[in-house]
Parts: sequence; structure tokens; C-alpha cells
Amino acid sequence: MTFFQGAEQAARVPFSGAAHLLLPELILTLLVAFDIPRAAKFAGSIALLSYIIHTFATTTSGDSVDEYTIGSAVLGNMFFTVIYLVWSNDPMRDFRYLRDEDKSPLSSRPIWSRLYAALSLISNNRMIGWNVQVANVPPIKGTRAQFLFRRARQFILAYVMADVFDCIVRFNRPLYESTLPGGTRFPLGVIGHLQKSWCMVNWLLMTYSTLKVYYVFASIVTVASYASQPEDWPDVFGSWKDAYTVRRLWGRAWHQFLRRHFKQFGSIAVDTLRIPRGTFLSSQVQVHVAFAVSGLLHSFGDLANARATRAGSFIYFFLNGLAITFEDVVIKLAKSFGFTGLTTATRWLGYAWVVLWVGLSIPIYVDWMNETGVWGKDTVPYSLVREVLHPWIKSTYLFEQA
Repeated sequence: MTFFQGAEQAARVPFSGAAHLLLPELILTLLVAFDIPRAAKFAGSIALLSYIIHTFATTTSGDSVDEYTIGSAVLGNMFFTVIYLVWSNDPMRDFRYLRDEDKSPLSSRPIWSRLYAALSLISNNRMIGWNVQVANVPPIKGTRAQFLFRRARQFILAYVMADVFDCIVRFNRPLYESTLPGGTRFPLGVIGHLQKSWCMVNWLLMTYSTLKVYYVFASIVTVASYASQPEDWPDVFGSWKDAYTVRRLWGRAWHQFLRRHFKQFGSIAVDTLRIPRGTFLSSQVQVHVAFAVSGLLHSFGDLANARATRAGSFIYFFLNGLAITFEDVVIKLAKSFGFTGLTTATRWLGYAWVVLWVGLSIPIYVDWMNETGVWGKDTVPYSLVREVLHPWIKSTYLFEQA
């Protein structure tokens, strides 16, 4: 850490959960629920957005993992949720919960009902069950008991995966400190690239399984306690079988928690530029706007991290938009030469391309995290691999050597 980094970190004030996390959510809930003049809502939202940015830049939790998570997944998401619910929409008049027996508009209901609806809209990132639910959400089937049994299996598998891949990354930490081909850890050529790609895929699977562990656990607790219905908790990720293009990796296989922001800004961009819907240009504009918004949102995590000297998030997401444009052009050219329809061969070619792209692009994101210590915390509360399996293997190996 440089002198200037240390001075900047020391100048920050301690992060407060009540003042910096709960207060913005409370203010946004009131702005959405109360029927006040549009100008007053706009003024209140400007003040709230300014407060969120001030929080990014002036507070510290003392832990890089917490700072990045709070900055991007919580406050960064909150920043764009303010724009979505206050600037771009009128939820009390335009949104409705499809399973609600009361068909009256939210705007005509008592204040406590509106407050509950507003809080639900803020926390429901995929807008599950609402008339504005995002696309590509996996369906939920079966009874409550079947749901809980299926989620219990998912939890065990995800926990084991998170533990295993976290240990693989930790035990091979030096490999992630020099992730460029030809660096001190990887040889030149195909072998070096394959080694680096293997490291990056491990990191991606660690992130995937960690997110799934906590989502599945929350779904089990709330559904088992009858606090919510199984339909409120569709799978957090889609099928990996769909990830044979970078577009489908991000749009179907990966989580869709931020999709409402991407769709909103993409639609605004296309309408503002008067680009006809359904055209290639419309698709490309929406893709690049989506990844620009994603890059900005994740950059809030960079900004919140007191140890960060550069922002690696925006470049990473921007390049993913370019990758989708590249593959869209290739697919369009292939169709012009008579290649139509998806075959087993083209699907596997697509998987190879996605793995290649992951190996090439993720180091931009991972290197930054490694520099700032975002990997400091364990991904699971208790590691069976590190605490039980690894010591047992070591002791058995040493005993056999003796």
C-alpha cells in the first residue's frame, strides 16, 4: 500500500449499517410509496443519489470484501434502483403483483399497503411475480415439500462446490498473481493459455457456487417458515447448457438480478436514438448500454474499496459487450453462407469459444480483486476441505512416506 493509499483510507469514516445502508432504503421506500408531487420526488431522489455517492467515496468498513460487496451489490444496485423506481417508472400506478387477489391499483390502497409494496419492489431485483418481471427466469414447479427437497440438494452441492473451488483458488494463489500468458507463472503458447483458462474457470465456478449457496439458503428458510411461496424463489441461475455464446452466458446462464436496470436503460437509448426495434443495430445498442450500466454499477464497488488504485470492473464489462458484438457478426456471416440452425458441432464450438473468452477476459477483473484483497474472506462459514480433508490427506501422505 502506498503512502497516498494509506492516507486516503485513513481519511474515510467508519461505515454505518444504519446510516449508510438502512437509511437510503427507508428514504427510497417513502419516495416510492407516498403520493407527492413529481418535482418533490425528483428532488428527493437527487439528494438520495448524492448521499449514496458520498457514502461510496467517504466510508470504509476496514474490509475489502465487504466494501466491494456493499459498494456494488447493495449501494450500487440501490443507486440504479432509485432511477428505475422514481425517474423511469411510476410503480404505484403502473406495477401490479400478478398473484394479488386485490386487483385495485397500488396508488388507491392504504399507505401501509403501499409501503409494503414499495419495499418489496426495492428488494425484488428480478421483479418476480410482477407484471414487469425480467426475462429468462427459470420456472418453478412442484409442491412446497418438493421445492424444499430440491433446494436442500442444491444447497449441499453448492456448498461443496464453493468449498472445493475456494480451496483450489487459495492453494494456487500464486497463479492468480500473474495471470497473463508468458508471465512468471504461465508458459507461452497453448499450454500456458490452457493453464490460465483453468484458473479463471475455477474462479468463475467459485463465484457461481458461493452466490448460489446464500440464495438457496435464504429460499429454504423463508419457504420452510411460510414467509414466502416457492414461486417467489426461482433458481438464481439458468442452465449451463445454454452458455454456448457469451450473450447466452450472461443473458441466460448467469443470474439476472440486475437485468431490470439493463432493460430500462437499453430501451431508453433505443427510443432516444429512434432506432427501429428488432433490428441488428437495436440489439447492439441495448447490449452495449447494458454492459456500460453493469460496468458503472460494479465500479461503485471499486470506488467503495479504500484500497483500490484503479477501476478494473468497467473495462471488463465493456469488453464483454464487444465480445457479444463479435460473435453476433460471426453468426450473421455464417448464416449468410448457408449455416442455419444449431447443431451438436456448432454448440460445442460455442462452448469452446465461451471458455476461451472467459480465460482471456476474467484476468482483467480478477487481477484487480487480487490487488485489493477482495479475496480476503472465506466463501463458506466452515471449510470441510481445509479443516478436515486437506489435513487428513497430508497426515496420510506423511505417514506413508515415513
